[in-house]
Amino acid sequence: MIFVKRFASFDDIQTTWEALENKTIQYPFQSFWYQKLFADSFCTFENIYLLGVYENNTLLAIGGFEKIENSIRFLGMKQILGGQDVTDYGDLLFFPNLSEEDVQQIWRTLIDYFAKQNSNRLELDFVREDSKTYQSFKTDSSIHIKKQEVAPYIVVPSDWEAYLRMLSGKERHELQRKIRRLESQNAFHFCSHETIASDFETFIELHRLSDPHKKKFMSEEMKQFFWKSVSVDKEDYRVDFCFFEIDHKQVASVMSFIGKGRVLAYNSGFDPGYTYYSVGFLLHAYLIKKSIKEKLVVHDFLRGNERYKYDLGAKDMQLYRLVKILYPYD
Repeated sequence: MIFVKRFASFDDIQTTWEALENKTIQYPFQSFWYQKLFADSFCTFENIYLLGVYENNTLLAIGGFEKIENSIRFLGMKQILGGQDVTDYGDLLFFPNLSEEDVQQIWRTLIDYFAKQNSNRLELDFVREDSKTYQSFKTDSSIHIKKQEVAPYIVVPSDWEAYLRMLSGKERHELQRKIRRLESQNAFHFCSHETIASDFETFIELHRLSDPHKKKFMSEEMKQFFWKSVSVDKEDYRVDFCFFEIDHKQVASVMSFIGKGRVLAYNSGFDPGYTYYSVGFLLHAYLIKKSIKEKLVVHDFLRGNERYKYDLGAKDMQLYRLVKILYPYD
């Protein structure tokens, strides 16, 4: 028998959630620490559903949801602070090696559960095309499926030369030309594996400086959320801040989550005064070289179809919005 258990608090669910994290590959956005941080920062707990799906005494899946008006959404997916998105992927955590039929049954059980809560819509945003959730829903005629954004990524090759061969002739020529121009300035890059407050402050400064939209995005409230995501205790992912320095001045920065064989380039910034040297673009290139050195599997640029990602050889991961109309029980 498959059933849903609603946990009373994050404290109650923490051990169960983190035990499943250790058994599967997940993104930081489905980690316990991230879901709790988002909820504590932006949600009213009465509207949150912390759910485990069980078969007898065996946990099959776990996840957080939020009720917004009469719709159920993945926890972390609502826009915050005046319409900003901060969570790149939505999904459940599944027990490893479940069949597609198992996943379909999990979702049927959840849909039935939410219908009994007098909700009338299930809205799942930014579901990856390679996820068990999308694969289980893609042939269901009762699910409205719409393409949303893309999340470009690179499967990390064995060495730098193999990476260069992945690029088109034009991309390879442009990258090498820009590297030579930057190296003429005696620039160097470095990464901080143990983040200190000054690294974070420099990243925020460069992030705000690089683009008016980023400056608007990085309000003081958003800055506090970012700092908490950096400093909160977590075992599955670490946060790196990487920088380019020219003339003893830090001119570009990237904040990344690294873990589970992946690097996720979460956000970045640069000094527009150094645009001629392509410092933002080339820092991403050097981070690909770093991924190769660390023998990571995937270099993930996360959501957004910015040109530089494709110039670095990234391919698209399609993200979908899945909507199911629910029929509440009387």
